[in-house]
Amino acid sequence: MTQSIYDIPALEKHLIRNGFGGRDIRRTYRLLFREFQKIDTLGWDSEVLEDTRAKFQTSYLTLISRIDSQIDGATKLLFETEDGKKIETVILRIATGRTSICVSSQVGCTEKCRFCSTGELGFFRNLKREEVLDQVVQAGQILASEGRSLRNIVFMGMGEPLRNYQNLVDALDLLLHQSVFKFIPKRITVSSLGIPELILKFAKRFPEVSLALSLNGSNDKGRSEVMPINNRYPMAELRSMLEELETIRGKEVMIEYIMFKDLNDSLESAEEVAAFLKGLQVHVNLIPYNPDYSLNKSFQASSTEVIDDFKKSLQEAGYKVTRRFSLGQDIAAACGQLANKG
Repeated sequence: MTQSIYDIPALEKHLIRNGFGGRDIRRTYRLLFREFQKIDTLGWDSEVLEDTRAKFQTSYLTLISRIDSQIDGATKLLFETEDGKKIETVILRIATGRTSICVSSQVGCTEKCRFCSTGELGFFRNLKREEVLDQVVQAGQILASEGRSLRNIVFMGMGEPLRNYQNLVDALDLLLHQSVFKFIPKRITVSSLGIPELILKFAKRFPEVSLALSLNGSNDKGRSEVMPINNRYPMAELRSMLEELETIRGKEVMIEYIMFKDLNDSLESAEEVAAFLKGLQVHVNLIPYNPDYSLNKSFQASSTEVIDDFKKSLQEAGYKVTRRFSLGQDIAAACGQLANKG
């Protein structure tokens, strides 16, 4: 029975049995998990290489297709799992030179947000720790081949990350491990629709990892129209959760707000958002809705002018506000568009 290449204690024992000293082991981890080199490029002799291949599984996802945006620095990767399920991962090459990857946590999604293509798929299963990490490694290998290094990881792909809590935690333990992937905590962001008990549990476990809350509504009626989860966790509960979160972490939370024409983009809505967030350390990120023509045609994107007015209103109320310029719209790789279309 093969073991996982991500089983670090087992891998270390294996390397020691093959004559590796401490320096050799550290070098191996650096090359595999931080520089994203493939195992057959590490310069090992053939006997050690074959022994490792026989005893350890090094890949859990098969790359089915790669689509590169023709207008920006996005690449969408379509993977197939060993049981034939498909998931998507997005590489984002920001114009400033920064690189990020958007990682999936589930096959499909447990939630049914009405504006999201992934929600329309339904839910199949949670991704295993190895499947989460393999997205990072394979995307990292692509970036390494371009002479780029991976800087940020965002859990904003397919699925609600906190519904896959244990596998998320197990993956993060290795991503943050100083001897393995060695990512800086603040450069990893976990985005949630708002499950208070799991967000607070996660924050206590990883207080330095960045958190983002998908708000997308200025009041309960409007939020429930687009996010059924609001019926279970209304905004009053989210407000209490944000207050407790601040005592745990002492740092700002990203508030993601997708803007829909004539639904949540009025100046009155901006005032309601400002009132809801009053006194909290937050950074509001306004996200233009990315249309997907397989979904309900009633959702339309807010105009640039309306978004700018909304932003100005929140800024005048004292909030830090940015507008996200979504990458990958031409390849259905932007927020809410992941639906296994290849």
